[in-house]
Order: sequence, then C-alpha cells, then structure tokens
Amino acid sequence: MGRKSKLVSVFDNLRKRGWEPGRAAGWSPVLTEANYEVLCGAQMKAENLPLAAVAVELLCKHQPDTVRGVMYSVVSAGWLPDTGKQCYGRIQRLLNALRKKGVIPFQWVVDNVRSTIKPSSWSGLADFADTVAEAYRKDFWASLDDYVVVVVEKDTVAGRVEPVTREYDVPLHPLRGYSSTSFAWGIARQWREIDKPITVYYVGDHDPSGRDIERSVIASLREYGGRDFAWRRLAVEPGHFEEFDIIPLAPKKKDRRYQKFVDAYGPRCAEVEAIPASDLRRMVRSAIESHIPAEQWDRLKEIEREEKAKWDEVMGKLRGAA
Repeated sequence: MGRKSKLVSVFDNLRKRGWEPGRAAGWSPVLTEANYEVLCGAQMKAENLPLAAVAVELLCKHQPDTVRGVMYSVVSAGWLPDTGKQCYGRIQRLLNALRKKGVIPFQWVVDNVRSTIKPSSWSGLADFADTVAEAYRKDFWASLDDYVVVVVEKDTVAGRVEPVTREYDVPLHPLRGYSSTSFAWGIARQWREIDKPITVYYVGDHDPSGRDIERSVIASLREYGGRDFAWRRLAVEPGHFEEFDIIPLAPKKKDRRYQKFVDAYGPRCAEVEAIPASDLRRMVRSAIESHIPAEQWDRLKEIEREEKAKWDEVMGKLRGAA
C-alpha cells in the first residue's frame, strides 16, 4: 500500500470513530496532511497507524509529556480500553518507534527517573566563561515577598512541570514515594535560612497512598523545619474528575489506608498523569504567578539583561587582551 493509500485509509479509520484528522477532538489544527504523510511513510504496521495518529496529535497539544501521561490522554480519548500494563506497554512501544523513525522529537517524551551523572568540565577558560554567561540567572525571588516551592509525588510528574519551574526559577522537589528522613531534613534545613513566608504547591495522586505520602512529608517538614509554611495541593483534587473528564480508578481494598480514604473522598482514585500535561503546567504557572507582581518581575528581568550585557563586555575585553 502506497503512502497516499495509507493516508486515505488512516483518515477513514479515524473519522469512523469520530476523530477529525488534524484537529485533535475539536482543538485548533495541530497536524497538517503533510505531517500525516510523514507518519504514513514511517514503515509502521497499518493497524497501528490510527492509534499512532491520535497519540501524536495529543502529544502535539500537551508536550512535553511522559509515556504514562500520553497513555492517559489516549484512554480518555477512547482509543485504548484502560490504563493497565498492556495498554501502557503498547503506548511505550509506539512512542519509541515514533521517535526512532523521526516522526516526533525525542524531547517531547520526558523521563526524569534516568539521568547521567558526570562532573562539569570545559575545553578551556573561554569555554567556561561562555558557560557562566549562558547559565547566569538573577535570583528574582530574593527581591520578592514570598518564597515558592513545588513538590511532586514522583519523578514522572517532575518531568511534566519542570519547564514551568525552570522558567520561574522555583525549586522543584520530586519525592519518589514516601519521603526519606534525609530528604525532609535537607529541605527543612534550607528553609531555616529563609526569612520570608514559604508557600509549597503539591502535585500528587488522588488515592490512599498518594494522600498518605502527602501527609507524611508535611509532618516530616514540620518536625525538622522548626518554622511554619503554607501547603497547597494543586492536583489531583476530587473536582478534577469532572473538569478533565478523568476516568476514575477504584482504590485497592487491600491497602490499609483504604477505608480512611473512602470515608474522606469517596471511591474514586486518579493518578496525576490523568490530567493533561499542558493543563497541569497551566495550574503550576498560575500558582507561581500569583506571588509575582508583574511590574517588579519585568524590572528584574531588565536588570538581569543589563548584568549579562556587562559580563559579555568584560569578557570581550579580556579576549581581546589575550
């Protein structure tokens, strides 16, 4: 089957299930026919192309995202039956193939769990100076009235919100499950040096373990910190089921925290990945910006630009004298 024939077949399959190609279920156009032709030319099995098209369109809207986040989006759109291991594996294989074949960029799918550890090194002092210039950021928060922190339950969530926390120079702490004593003590020690109100925004699963992990880390931070702080959960909250059309999961009855959770919140659970990545970033951005006077932030950015320009001027003179 040629590329054009595949394209016609994919479009027919998508439309039969109510998906208008290029518009991602009512959004503004995200994929053109030329994009679809690239997808059809990627030497994928014909039966996988409609699912691949849906996954790519959703990822175009919400990238960067995790494999699990894409799976939830695809399930919510009705193209996979559930969020079990089999469906996760299928999406994982599909995204790997799409990246390897050049259909989507590798950086659209994030994975904060695996990283490379290597000491910093440079080819020479000039290379080091360039790195310093590129890396320099003024500590805007030193001039603001509040200190803001974002805490997330797991690394995969950190990968979804890190573009926003990096943009606003806000500390991002992934818990990786129940917080260790060293982790909580380290953060609390940092907070003792801060002489302004601290607000923590938390993102975690809405299930017995997720709620208990949140309780545990709050208790540890209060025990080791010796100071007060405001703690605000951004997600997942019960109201998000309707807001984001989340398919609820059932809490595990074998979990010792099951009854306490059901008594407090009812029988519906959800993982953070059920909230689209772009919406999660919007929530985090809005929370951070609520602490930032716009005019003051713009002035600080102007000062940062002036300081960088001064550094470039000084380094230029040093290179000229060398």
